[in-house]
Amino acid sequence: MRDEESPTFALPLERILVDRNFNIRIFYGDIDQLAVQLMTEGQLEPIKVRQEDEHYFVVDGHRRQRAFARTRDLRVEQRGTHQVVFEGDRPLRNAPGPVHRNFDRERILCRLVSGTAGEDELFASQLIYNSGKPFTLLERMIFISRLSRHGAFTKDQLALKTGFSRTYIANAQNLNAADPRLLDYVQDGRISQKLALRLLRAFPSNQQITKVAAALVDAGRHHRDKVLPKDFDWGAPSERAAAPARTAATNSVDPVRARLRHLVSRLGDGARFAPNPAAHSRLETLQLIHRYATGKLSYTRLEAHLLGRV
Repeated sequence: MRDEESPTFALPLERILVDRNFNIRIFYGDIDQLAVQLMTEGQLEPIKVRQEDEHYFVVDGHRRQRAFARTRDLRVEQRGTHQVVFEGDRPLRNAPGPVHRNFDRERILCRLVSGTAGEDELFASQLIYNSGKPFTLLERMIFISRLSRHGAFTKDQLALKTGFSRTYIANAQNLNAADPRLLDYVQDGRISQKLALRLLRAFPSNQQITKVAAALVDAGRHHRDKVLPKDFDWGAPSERAAAPARTAATNSVDPVRARLRHLVSRLGDGARFAPNPAAHSRLETLQLIHRYATGKLSYTRLEAHLLGRV
């Protein structure tokens, strides 16, 4: 959904609002750098907004909207042979040049998205047409999970629209909804993105903060400022129960996967007792087949391994 043909217009910064449920950004990158770029080069690309009554909400351009707000705290001045960015009396960094003659920190250039575009299309456009800071794995997975819950697209349509594989889409669909406070912990660096994904797979949104709070208490006892996976009481039964019913059903009725897991376990036990090169070789081959059966390895890669091409 592109709207390059619609006219651009300028709006005061205060009139542009952010709907947190519509924003998939967790990490915004170096906002100061983007703010300086806007100040010295001007706004080269308008942000996209949707209108509801007299209010305007950001559809695409959340980083630029933040950077515009940040420019109110910054100024660029000549110091010797350099242009320097100041916050109050404190120098922050060098600037590539003086403030652009057309830059207005109070007004943002906007483009109104089509009024006929549905909410799902607008939401999807954030990832599909993003040309700025790339989204992280966690952001992409949450985006697909949230878009899937909207119910407007099938798994095949999501794969086609986003360019990800059906396995990638299925993994995202298996995530529970994220408590916004959990994402705040990720943003603050208390929880890694990898751990957040594991929490989203294991616990529904109404349990995530309870689990994190308990883990933070444990982390505090050990004088650590970051929560680790071992701080959590994962509870295997609850983790299995938290997964969607279709996943549990698939695992219970799929004898091929079950037998492959059993064989991997048995060969793993046999390979522990050296020397046993035959067991090691069979285990490596079986693990590749198991990864293919569970969607973690493509057929092309499996074929290449088995035929000795890699």
